[in-house]
Amino acid sequence: MRGRIIKRGKPGKEHYTIVLSIQLDPDTGKRKQRWIAVDGNKREAERQLAELIHHMNTGEYVTPNKTPVAEYLRRWLVECGKSNLSPRSFERYTGIVEKNLIPAFGSIPLTELRPEHIQRHYADMLGRGLAARTVRYDHMVLHGALRMAMKWGLVGRNVADAVEPPKAKHPEMQT
Repeated sequence: MRGRIIKRGKPGKEHYTIVLSIQLDPDTGKRKQRWIAVDGNKREAERQLAELIHHMNTGEYVTPNKTPVAEYLRRWLVECGKSNLSPRSFERYTGIVEKNLIPAFGSIPLTELRPEHIQRHYADMLGRGLAARTVRYDHMVLHGALRMAMKWGLVGRNVADAVEPPKAKHPEMQT
């Protein structure tokens, strides 16, 4: 059994909790469980339980954590960027992360980052007069970082996939 629903509270003021069995701890042999409070009635709790079990079966389930985007991006730069990038590219990526991405959504938990946050950031950058090419560079760095977060199992999907960066405008040649 992967999960169950528990009725809690006093009659007339009931609420429900989902107890999700995640896995066995290899060291102790004990079950790891996650307790999730449900806003709503029993039908809503059953729907959420079915959705969670589906995510677990498909491998999309990610245990929510409160790691901020800023902390993850800095860790990604150190663990992946330093070894995979040239020194100049690493310097450029660090600048993009520190000057553009962290001020925009560094305090948001990584698992709560949404496409609308990213799209709003891109619109803000364009509104400040930055070139579309600059925004595309930000998108490239963020997309790569979130792709690695997916591989590490920190997020269920790459939210940067759902965002279209602006098209870079090429100036007309003067002959």
